Amino acid sequence: MEFVKYLLIGASVSLDELAVGTIKGVQVKHMRRVDPWITGLYFAVFQGVMLIIGFYGASLFSKGSSAVTEWIADGLLMLIGANMVREAFSKNDENAKQQDLLARMDVKSMSVLSLTMSLDALAVGVSLALGHRLDIWWASLSAALVSLAITVPAMFIGHKLGHKVGAKGGAFGGAILILLGIYELLQYYKVF
Repeated sequence: MEFVKYLLIGASVSLDELAVGTIKGVQVKHMRRVDPWITGLYFAVFQGVMLIIGFYGASLFSKGSSAVTEWIADGLLMLIGANMVREAFSKNDENAKQQDLLARMDVKSMSVLSLTMSLDALAVGVSLALGHRLDIWWASLSAALVSLAITVPAMFIGHKLGHKVGAKGGAFGGAILILLGIYELLQYYKVF
């Protein structure tokens, strides 16, 4: 039964990677076979580490910290999505594509994206420290492995879709990120 709990924690903090991995696959025009694995490893490491940081840093946070991290994480998703929509309709396509966070594979872009995707893991880590009796190391490993398992195939699928949707795929992907950010906020506040 403990295994199921760890798997559910891993899935709960990693499901955003399904959407973002797919969209990243659409955005990366010349994807190498190693790019989904690199992205998956970035996401996995950040998910696992942020869960541990949240757990051990819980004493530094107040009760309202999960609301703050929720707003930061979802706000960043919406900003990235809005930028993608704007760039998809930009007249200067070459400049817009070079600046797109999801299309880039450099260390800085990947770190920013991974940090954005793992802020919810920070909040979950705080929550685990405040009331749940689970081994944080197993929860962290589970989050990392589930994140990797979700991201890699999502990027391959997204890349295949990218060839079909063409240049305006960025607008579609951006809209998905905006909706995902709004949905997560509404779910956090138990609107539905």
